[in-house]
Amino acid sequence: MAAILAERGWRVIDVDRVGHRVLREPEARELVAGRFGPGVLSADGEVDRKELSRRVFRSREELAALEGIVHPRMVERVREELAVTSGPAVLNAAVLFRMGLDRLCSAVLCVRAPWWVRLARARRRDGLAPAQGLRRIAAQRGICPKLHAAGVDIYYINNGSGVDALREGTLRLLREKGLEL
Repeated sequence: MAAILAERGWRVIDVDRVGHRVLREPEARELVAGRFGPGVLSADGEVDRKELSRRVFRSREELAALEGIVHPRMVERVREELAVTSGPAVLNAAVLFRMGLDRLCSAVLCVRAPWWVRLARARRRDGLAPAQGLRRIAAQRGICPKLHAAGVDIYYINNGSGVDALREGTLRLLREKGLEL
């Protein structure tokens, strides 16, 4: 959906990419290696994201520990990017609410799809085994609240039928809610 908004002139801040940049910062890298062991570092000293993912998606406690290290830094980087952005921006973030980034938004568009569609997409995109994909889906449970958060309107868009239906639903919602440029 972020790509659809980008086509319409919105600036996209991909929070996952922000996280990748944070993991390259020396302080964050050292904290991650200190918490999860030197085995999460590649031969060149960078965080091996695949190995880190393998470790943290096994347990809620491990995932929470990683989030405690990287999320505050990610939020700060997103704030910095928004401060220099003119015009409308979209935060593309799977765990927007868990990070508290919803407080920076005037509206939230939650994209939903059935779990089996999300599993197939994760397997195709990331080459995940079924068990790995299911663990990731479980870790993202509740990422889009069913009730409206204070101060931000939440709109839901179905993404179970493909890109064309997603585009149509997104553009219709933008028109209906006056969110277009």
